[in-house]
Amino acid sequence: MALFSRRKKSADDAVPVTEPASVDDDATAAAADAVDETPEAAADVAPEAEAAAPSVGISVQAFRGVGADAGPEVALPTEQESARPAAAPKPPSSAPTTPAAPVKRSLPLAAALPPEQTETVPGMKDNVLLREALAELAEGATNEQLLGVLRQALQGHLYLRVSGDAREQISEGKPLSIAVVRDEDRSFLLAFSNAASVRDSVQRETDPTATSAVAQPVTSVIQQVISGGFTGMILDNASGAHRAVFPTEVLQKALDQADENLTIKTLLAGPREADTAARVGEALAATKAWVAVNDGSGSGQVGIAEAQTPDGKRFLQLFSHPLEVVALGRGDRPMPFAPEQLAKVLSTHPEMAGVLVDAAGPSIIVERDALAPVLVLAVDLGD
Repeated sequence: MALFSRRKKSADDAVPVTEPASVDDDATAAAADAVDETPEAAADVAPEAEAAAPSVGISVQAFRGVGADAGPEVALPTEQESARPAAAPKPPSSAPTTPAAPVKRSLPLAAALPPEQTETVPGMKDNVLLREALAELAEGATNEQLLGVLRQALQGHLYLRVSGDAREQISEGKPLSIAVVRDEDRSFLLAFSNAASVRDSVQRETDPTATSAVAQPVTSVIQQVISGGFTGMILDNASGAHRAVFPTEVLQKALDQADENLTIKTLLAGPREADTAARVGEALAATKAWVAVNDGSGSGQVGIAEAQTPDGKRFLQLFSHPLEVVALGRGDRPMPFAPEQLAKVLSTHPEMAGVLVDAAGPSIIVERDALAPVLVLAVDLGD
């Protein structure tokens, strides 16, 4: 639990949270002296240029309608109808070939593999995917980029600023006094992708007082925004153009369509282990996923998007949240897909090698042998 020297600013207040939240000891067990802050260092930081209330930088309309209810049964597309990009033409045999340089994927996309876990303050784990997504934001960020940040926020933990010692408040059964930004009748909960961002926020203020940082699951933080009657949530408020503001209505929609434990997204955000694919397969047998519905070649025949590897293997595209479909920018419609539906598709299409989960990244291919917990559902149904 890190304690920071805070200089309080009139626009920031602390409000109690009615239910003390549990502390992630692995993420928050940092000593108070882990942050070396002197009065001189704090004085060198320019005053935060956000006296006015933050503008809400995302259109609610952009997220409305995402994830429609399940419609009629859809057919698995044929190879011609699948929603994968066309293969690039091969160079003439006489032309020299050079390895293609890796292409960096930018918001709302991300790399296929999760980034390395880091701690910008020793002992306090960063939400690296969210931190990196926020770092890509610039002035005039598009709705698509902001939704890309939101989808990366839907895994792992966020840090909250607490006035006083959060560990002490929790041990005494007191509600946490969490920092917010107020502007007349609007209020925004402050949340952070890493402990260094909490420190940066603290350095922007006046009147020294103790402030601590506590890590909470992202679902818990969003629930506090909703139940607390906040206007929205600000991520990394001291990061200038790299901060993001999300209205409560958008957060409510995102949470309603998410798996309660964010199991699949959390697995994909973590380091790849030998059993990661098997664990994703187990989660798919117990958790609703989403598919990308498209109209194929424009003939009106509805199908589900698939992907194909260079060696010709075909994989059904699955998604942990409708925002993962939107991030691809293909115009596909997200549709919920129950484990039993997945089992039926895989059992009736043995040519499918498995599934590709969250193609926008981080992503993973889960082959049929790791999907045994799903396939057994088809046997149970008599398919």
